[in-house]
Amino acid sequence: MEIVNLQPRLYQEKIFYTATKDNTLVILPTGMGKTAIALMLALYRLKNFPESKILFLAPTKPLCEQHMKTFEKHVDEAIDTSALLIGSIKPDERKKLWHRSIFIFATPQTITNDLISGKLKLDDVSLMVVDEAHRAIGDYDYVFLAKAYIEHAKNPRILALTASPGSNRAHIESVRKNLFITKLEIREEESEDVKSYVQKKIIEEIKIELPESIKELKDLFELSLKKRLNMLKNWQLIESSDLSKLHKKDLLMLQTKIAMNIGKNYEKMMQVSVIAACIKVYHCLELLQTQGISSLVNFLFTLKEQASKTKASRTLIEDTEFREAMQRTFELEEKKIEHPKFEALKKLVEQNAGKKIIIFTNYRNTADILVPLLKNIKDVKPVKFIGQKSGLSQREQSRIIKDFKYGDYNVLIATSIGEEGLHIENADIGIFFEPVPSALRSIQRRGRIGRVNIGRVYMLITKDTIDEKYYWVAFHKEKNMHKALNEIQEELNGPQKRLTGF
Repeated sequence: MEIVNLQPRLYQEKIFYTATKDNTLVILPTGMGKTAIALMLALYRLKNFPESKILFLAPTKPLCEQHMKTFEKHVDEAIDTSALLIGSIKPDERKKLWHRSIFIFATPQTITNDLISGKLKLDDVSLMVVDEAHRAIGDYDYVFLAKAYIEHAKNPRILALTASPGSNRAHIESVRKNLFITKLEIREEESEDVKSYVQKKIIEEIKIELPESIKELKDLFELSLKKRLNMLKNWQLIESSDLSKLHKKDLLMLQTKIAMNIGKNYEKMMQVSVIAACIKVYHCLELLQTQGISSLVNFLFTLKEQASKTKASRTLIEDTEFREAMQRTFELEEKKIEHPKFEALKKLVEQNAGKKIIIFTNYRNTADILVPLLKNIKDVKPVKFIGQKSGLSQREQSRIIKDFKYGDYNVLIATSIGEEGLHIENADIGIFFEPVPSALRSIQRRGRIGRVNIGRVYMLITKDTIDEKYYWVAFHKEKNMHKALNEIQEELNGPQKRLTGF
């Protein structure tokens, strides 16, 4: 077997050389050719172990298909020796495909099921590639498979790939240990051997001012939330009821901690209910400040439906401040007052009409609003790109990406499904409808833009709101990630030239 139509870059060859000797975690910006490194290593392992197999794991069917196509394009015999193993294929057929194939592309759940049922063994796999390796924590199937592979394979080697392994040292170390990694290879866009291959990316923050009517509504929701936070403080469950120091994640962790030992303790039941109400109000504030009135109205209707089933929703609906906030929300909707982000985004799309644009948003409801908002703009052909749980099958996802590539659509309005893994070509403009409090997601969003031409990223940030908090959370997490990676890399690989940082 030989590599065809592929000229490895110097940094890919350097990383490949490390991976020939050790289980390696490769941290490389999106679009910089992680799959090419896997391909080079696969052929190297097959040359050394001719009767072996290569197992390439990825979280979803579209990702598996994408990697398989890359192998079939660049390995002269891959078309006849590759197989896709996913849950929709019957187990007996998967067993036949496993035994007659050399290159196997599969979701981890599928391989786990077939391994447990005895339909396959990992003994003859000489290379396991783990894509989106940051998922290898907790009870995710990557953890089980890596352990089983190291224990049973005759000649094991693991190559783990990700754009970001986690935002803190503990998470990164968990991924590293769970995948039996002994070497790190890290590159970022400013690395000496990478930057010549990276198109320039311009990032522009667009600050949005909330109208007074929405600010007043925000105050009402905050009053309702503050009342409940004071209850938690009186129970000594939180140190401060200051909203600026509060994170939704803290409330969720507190809720889980108490619920684990709730038993029939009435006071703990009350506490869990109050925390649940806090989380719901916090979500209202998040929608109001970052998404707008329409998204908030949808959530409030959901709360009203839940009122007959859950105490947290019922007490909220009966709360004076919260009821007033609800009424004000419905009045603003009747007046067709909406978050100014929508108008700002519309102007950006008009200014860049005809270019390939990806709009990232956290919420499907926002995506639903944006499609009709943009479709009447000249030279703009928008399409919604959402996950399976939201109603878009993997086949439909693959079709939309293909249609975007060939220009049938030129504005892709994507929820989180657009951030991870999937190869989306030739997007010149990226618009973040909101910042996300995640280093990984921020890195992945930016990595989708400007792969071929100079890219421009616009980030919509509502002043004095959760938007600003999330922006800085992601900033510091990414900074901490680089620091932790430098430390771990030096410990594993020895002192070397440090990363440039955030």
